[in-house]
Formats: sequence, structure tokens, C-alpha cells
Amino acid sequence: MQEIYLFELLAVAAGIVGVWIKHQNDYAALKSRVKTLELKNDKIDSVLQQLAEDIAEIKLILARKQIDI
Repeated sequence: MQEIYLFELLAVAAGIVGVWIKHQNDYAALKSRVKTLELKNDKIDSVLQQLAEDIAEIKLILARKQIDI
């Protein structure tokens, strides 16, 4: 009886450790995906900012030449 109890205890402990390891791997994968998306978002924001500045410059050039938009 004691051997079965010990075996069950080891099986449960191994299961808990396995679940914890899987959770840590999933967490690390999701964390890296979030960082990648944040970097892409920052890049898109900078490109959109540059585009807005360029459009404003084009509007100024057209206004100097008295061309209505």
C-alpha cells in the first residue's frame, strides 16, 4: 500500500512540474510575440508620422503655388 501511495505522489508531482514547464514555455513564446508586435507597431507609428509630415509639406508647397486642394 505504501508503494502505491508513493508512486501516485511521484506521478502527481511529475504532472505538476510538467504543467509548470509547459506554462513557462508558453509564457516565453507569448512574451516574445508581444515584443515583436510592439516593435513593429513602433516602426509603423514612425512611418505614419513621417508620412504626415510629408503630406503637410506638400500642402505648404501647393499653397505657395496657390493651387487649391
